[in-house]
Amino acid sequence: MAKEQFFLSSSLWRRGAGPAARRHGLRSRCSAPLVGVLVLAAVVVSGCGSDDAPRLATVHGKVTLDGKPLKKAGIGFTPIDGGHQSHAATDEEGHYELKYLRDVMGAKVGQHKVRISTANESEKKVELVPPRYNASSTLERAVQAGDNEIDFELSSK
Repeated sequence: MAKEQFFLSSSLWRRGAGPAARRHGLRSRCSAPLVGVLVLAAVVVSGCGSDDAPRLATVHGKVTLDGKPLKKAGIGFTPIDGGHQSHAATDEEGHYELKYLRDVMGAKVGQHKVRISTANESEKKVELVPPRYNASSTLERAVQAGDNEIDFELSSK
């Protein structure tokens, strides 16, 4: 082996070139940028959702109007101190379970303004719930850490 070929091979070995690159006297050109991108991605991902995401708790319950289950009603919990609203729809028995985001269940921990409504413009459904529970809602509830069962017994009178 010639002296300059030996020098080239040994310097490639020290610089971390793979076996195929050393055989052909080439250094991998994509390893350094690829490592840099992977390190950057790890830093970005590890920073996501750490302290920026609010503390969430599960919220479920039953809504009744004049003692009867309120079916197909929309219910929204809006944090008093700001933040994303959680929402749900009641089933045939008036039960609901809040969603924070599409695949994330729950609501932000803290005090909430609550609105309950049966109106639906697309289905031309009339509002059965008095304004004091929706448009001019006076309902407020606290969401505590953990599991929250919050029922609403509404009156049309």
